[in-house]
Amino acid sequence: MILARVGRALRSHDWFTALIELVLLVIGIFFGFQLDRWNDERLDRESADEYRVQLISDLKVERSDITSLIEYHETVRDYAEVALAAWDKQPLADPGDLVVALYQASNVLPFTSARGAYDALAANGLIDLIGDPALRSRLASYYGQATNRVFEEEKRYRREVRGVMPIDVQRRVLDNCVVLSTDTSISESLSSNCDLDLDPDYLAAVLESIKRHPNLRNYLREGVSRDSIFIYLMTAKLAFIDKLLEELQSI
Repeated sequence: MILARVGRALRSHDWFTALIELVLLVIGIFFGFQLDRWNDERLDRESADEYRVQLISDLKVERSDITSLIEYHETVRDYAEVALAAWDKQPLADPGDLVVALYQASNVLPFTSARGAYDALAANGLIDLIGDPALRSRLASYYGQATNRVFEEEKRYRREVRGVMPIDVQRRVLDNCVVLSTDTSISESLSSNCDLDLDPDYLAAVLESIKRHPNLRNYLREGVSRDSIFIYLMTAKLAFIDKLLEELQSI
């Protein structure tokens, strides 16, 4: 419509009218683009806020998982400290309990980060809409941490003790001393009270066989140190999550 009026004004040499119509055309196009831009920005802000809510949910899930993981590895470390007594001249625990402790000290649970919302924000170019630069920097630092990769290598103790412990004993420990849960996800806990229901003399012989492994006690100590470092790092990770949650929820 405007272009037609501009054309008529030019043909009639009505330069003023043509100029006015042309200005109105440019203004209309400008505002049309601006409205589209404002609408796109509004949609981006809405999407970013939805991701922010999901990010909070992911961090809460991760916090719960890490809390359980710390408790699990504290239990593993406790078993390892009991298992170290197997090399004492007069161990306080009986052979059956020591065999259980030796096996449980080899356990490990992997850590998997719940980072779907953060990765989606980054992939869709919306991360700059989350909080201020300081918060975005902390988020990038948190999700860029390689805490989980530090412990990807298998414990030497785990490999060695499971190589020397008889399979029937390992099965009894799994059947009687490990509790699997599938309530919200597959998880594992270690029972403090379990009976292998095996002959005491057989368990004493198994224990003596395990103790003869030349480096097992050193590997076990190494495992205790590794679990302690893991617990320390994960506890620090919890504090980091709490700070992030506080900032994200205040936006």
